[in-house]
Amino acid sequence: MMHLAGALVGMLLVAAGAGPASAAVLEGVVSDAHGAPVSGALVTLSGADGLYGETVYSGRDGSFRLDSGQDGALGLRARAPGFADATQKVRLNAARATRAELRLERLETAAEISAQLTAAAQFTRVRLADPGAQKMFQNDCLSCHQLGNAFTRTPRTQEQWAAIVRRMFGYWVMGYRDVRQPVDESLIDEYAGLLSRAFDGSLVTIREGDDYDARRVGARIQEWKLPGALVAHDATVRRNDRHFYTVDQGTDQIYITDPESNRTEIFDLPAAGLPPGGRVAAALGISLGGSAARRAPHSLQEGPDGRLYTTDSFANQIGVFDPRTRSYTAHDIGAGAMYPHTLRFDGRGRVWFTILMSNQLGRFDPASGEMVVIDLPRTSRRPDMPALAPYGIDVSPTDGSIWYSRLGAHRIGRIDPETLAVQEFDPPLVGPRRLRFSADGMLWIPAFGDGAIVRLDPRTMAYRTYLLPRLAPGEVEAPYALAVQPQTQEIWVTANMSDRMFRFLPGEERFIVYPLPTRGTYLRDIFFTDDGRACGPSSPVPVPAAVEQGLQAIVCIDPGDDAADRGP
Repeated sequence: MMHLAGALVGMLLVAAGAGPASAAVLEGVVSDAHGAPVSGALVTLSGADGLYGETVYSGRDGSFRLDSGQDGALGLRARAPGFADATQKVRLNAARATRAELRLERLETAAEISAQLTAAAQFTRVRLADPGAQKMFQNDCLSCHQLGNAFTRTPRTQEQWAAIVRRMFGYWVMGYRDVRQPVDESLIDEYAGLLSRAFDGSLVTIREGDDYDARRVGARIQEWKLPGALVAHDATVRRNDRHFYTVDQGTDQIYITDPESNRTEIFDLPAAGLPPGGRVAAALGISLGGSAARRAPHSLQEGPDGRLYTTDSFANQIGVFDPRTRSYTAHDIGAGAMYPHTLRFDGRGRVWFTILMSNQLGRFDPASGEMVVIDLPRTSRRPDMPALAPYGIDVSPTDGSIWYSRLGAHRIGRIDPETLAVQEFDPPLVGPRRLRFSADGMLWIPAFGDGAIVRLDPRTMAYRTYLLPRLAPGEVEAPYALAVQPQTQEIWVTANMSDRMFRFLPGEERFIVYPLPTRGTYLRDIFFTDDGRACGPSSPVPVPAAVEQGLQAIVCIDPGDDAADRGP
């Protein structure tokens, strides 16, 4: 049934829609205390409750323009590296343009400058002597939130860090019933000592560069906050109603957001007699971090029938949600499956999905109800860590083969969709996550431990690596997912250590970088709207500590037309 709080949340999220017929125009300039223009500043317009916001970038001459769907009394903020935020109140009216001038004061003290640096800059203090071990550390420890933001860099003793690291490794290896060996205590001690020394409260003096790029001046960012969300893990847009659907792994709910009216409803998934922690907790005899979720929906995709299919990770089921009737059914996976993860549809309307804890891959046919589970090889490029972790998955557009990544084993694999024969490969990267195909049959892989994306040609098995742009030497990025824009075939990439998102142009082999307005942003899977926006849920955990404002959100970037630079 529809959660009664849905109407309340919807009222909270009311702001004018994203692009109605009559838009209010806001324009102005961002300058420093001496009147010099500040280029590349993020100018954000939001309502009094801060639950919907629109952001544009200032041009070379400091000017900006926003054609907004909002009107009335609103808040305006300008933000740029090296400066304190500037805020003011504005009142927009669709009948005439509104002008605003924002002055930014440069940060003066070393403490202020250090505190404003990105998590990527703070993370430069976390260094292992062995470069390979450093990549493994990044792969192990950046998976749910930034490491180096204000929350995670709080000074802690080695004993406090050891307890945190032990708990994190417990999440990694839980569910491997035939490899329940504990993680090496010496590795826990090494990580805990490294973190206690790195985050000791002293200041970071690294200088991040100016990454102003005229190609993003025409872009527009929108954010829809999701009050009450604990782990708004994945989201998608439905073709028929163009609403955003987000599964909350922490609350067993689906958020239904209308991006035109900015109203959000909440649908409660039925418990159906499942205990807290679902079948996974019951099978393992553990609490799964104390989670009260029974289904814990992780991912979702729209099927050819217009219904939304979910991987219910704690319930070990594939869920089916019908947005038209607000009804929900679930299908047991069986075969010892534990923690279904990411799913995609093939050309025959079948759902293929990874099963993270039990090292399997599944296939569900909605038409016949047939469920098939495939055991994957137990080989790993990291024998010291028992996690194998089948993770990302996609379907080749050229031959229909199924390709997947195993994040813990640092391998990728291919399944013949007819014979179900499995092949695995050792790619030249650490931490393959949510991989996707482009229309030409190239497989694009985010390398989480390397801070890169990798292109694989499955015909020749030739790899090519592209490092994500950094703001300073020694910094790292952590690309969690990538996706291919259907119309342009450009590659959009999450980067969860510097509050930025990347757009890669394959034909030119170059990136366009989009700084994001909310500190602590941690994007998961990416989806695209029909009008070309690249979107995804930002769901760092734990909330509220890990993210500015303490709220998770849907974030969309409209790249615009790559407007030419304003000013000389």
